[in-house]
Amino acid sequence: MNALQLPVLNPPLKGFLRWAYTLSITSAHEETIPWYYSNFIQLSCKKTFLEDGRQFYIDFFRGQPNELNFNNPFLLTCSVNYTILEHLALDAWPQFFTDQIRNGYYCVVFLDEAKLTPAAAYQQEPFPHHLFLYGFDWDNRFFDASMFDHTGVYRNVQIPFKEFLDAIHSMRHLLREGLTADHHTYFYKYEPHSPYPFDRIVALDQLHDYLNGETHLNRINYNPDNEQAFGINVYDYLQMYYDAVESNDPRLGDRNDVRHLHVLWEHKKMMSERIAYLIEEGMIPYDEELVNGYQDITTRAMKLRDQYIRHEIREDKAVFARIKLRLEQFRKEEPVLLQRLISCWKSK
Repeated sequence: MNALQLPVLNPPLKGFLRWAYTLSITSAHEETIPWYYSNFIQLSCKKTFLEDGRQFYIDFFRGQPNELNFNNPFLLTCSVNYTILEHLALDAWPQFFTDQIRNGYYCVVFLDEAKLTPAAAYQQEPFPHHLFLYGFDWDNRFFDASMFDHTGVYRNVQIPFKEFLDAIHSMRHLLREGLTADHHTYFYKYEPHSPYPFDRIVALDQLHDYLNGETHLNRINYNPDNEQAFGINVYDYLQMYYDAVESNDPRLGDRNDVRHLHVLWEHKKMMSERIAYLIEEGMIPYDEELVNGYQDITTRAMKLRDQYIRHEIREDKAVFARIKLRLEQFRKEEPVLLQRLISCWKSK
């Protein structure tokens, strides 16, 4: 077998690669859909980004550890670091990873993306990152991979073995010189879970946490810190972030302005799709105000993201007033819709 591709689908969430990579595997299997809609309700963001100068983030929250670390019930997960892989001669790496793919394992390899032609960081400063491998062609000497390319689009690409080896060699150098930390390489095998029907209790629990701006996940093993905001409170810190961007606050660390609005849109899109799923499955009655309300928020969130993309191409300072207006609207409207969703469940 000189060429093989494991099944993948275009992932429903792409804001962070931990979702794109793992969901591109599970979304190819219909039996994972109830699990998917039972989750991805809660949001979290960083609160102390101005105090400590570290990058602001906003993301879906499913507890700790994150999705790359053994957090998906459908994925058998193994992880190794470069210390364990050190015995591999550099030219043996393609054979090693093609063997894993032959055995049904998707590979998420930690390497220097600046050595990969499709990457935005190509031939620039070193960019330690995870690359998703789902196939290979041994005769033509390339891996089938998924990544964000130089245009910012998540897509499937072909990575020549030579570029792959250059990226591994560079990462080895960065680690030996202490210029970066090892974020491990992961191997995932899809394993059908025991039946996983939609979990109403889990979903309602997350909805209440979102509305209350809190989380109680992982309290046994992880004490919550004061660096994260949750749920409805995320809007306050999003506004604080864009105020700092508008004023060019020198305390801001690395910025990723569009991603924050993209994740916000993905959250609203996910909530709207979940409502449609619940109605289709007969778990809640059709409610026009609920359906239209969330569709409207989703549309406005998408337009806001697109307006910011245009602002980054051609500056338009008016976008900050629109961000403020929309975030205020969402913060006011969303709790009403979520309470309505909870009431629909209780009345069913």
